[in-house]
Amino acid sequence: MSEIVETKNVGNVEILPDKSEIPQEKRALEVAPKRIIDVDKIEEKKEIVLGRVKTGINGLDDLVDGGFERDSMVLVVGSAGTGKTLFSMQFLYEGVTKYNEPGILLSFEENEKSLYKHALQFGWDFKKIENENKFKMLSFKPHQITKILEEGGGQVRDALKEIGAKRIVIDSITAYGLLFSDEYKRREKMLEFFNLLRKWGITALVIVEDDPYEIEKEEGSIGFISDAVVAMYYNHDEEKGLRIHSLEIVKMRGTKHTNKLCAINFEENGITVYPDVEVF
Repeated sequence: MSEIVETKNVGNVEILPDKSEIPQEKRALEVAPKRIIDVDKIEEKKEIVLGRVKTGINGLDDLVDGGFERDSMVLVVGSAGTGKTLFSMQFLYEGVTKYNEPGILLSFEENEKSLYKHALQFGWDFKKIENENKFKMLSFKPHQITKILEEGGGQVRDALKEIGAKRIVIDSITAYGLLFSDEYKRREKMLEFFNLLRKWGITALVIVEDDPYEIEKEEGSIGFISDAVVAMYYNHDEEKGLRIHSLEIVKMRGTKHTNKLCAINFEENGITVYPDVEVF
């Protein structure tokens, strides 16, 4: 139980009594006078430091404990046509327009004109946010990444600093990996690139064209060192005459997440996840 210590007034100044006037057993309680600890503010700061990054994918955040871990590396894995690029573009655009988090797209495959045109079908005006200096698209040939690594980031690092980027998408790391015929060399160079991403302290989505379960099998592989793996699928139900897209959280470190295979649909404003819709 706390006790009140009487104070003395000298003019308009309130002073504490001399310590000799305070019993020894009460001095231990003498912390900054009238200091109030606001638990809510502490929790708020904790959330900012340890916080989640909202994905911008309709229906997904509820399935992954509120979003991706901040500054994590997320692999988006699947074959062609599963929606990987659309997923990553939605992550970037919603990041800027809803959460004020500038983003970078590092592309080895798409050209700016066709990508921006495709994005407009979903109401995403990348040219507008680029003009606002909240988004940049950087196009490179895969072999140019070697030079970027040698320069410690080069143009990519400079672009990140210029717009204060919080998110980055790599589309796709597979194209870069094809430069190396030797498996050991390929893995070494890809891991070197991933280490650079971690050094920048940014939430990264890395697109991979591969089997989501194969990339995690070998120690030291990109799947093994990533923080999360989101798998995207595309199936044809011949009996029902339906083409079904789905999504699965294969792993997500430090996160409570669904283990279900979830149906997804490409809608007017992008991808929506439907966890309660039966896929098969």
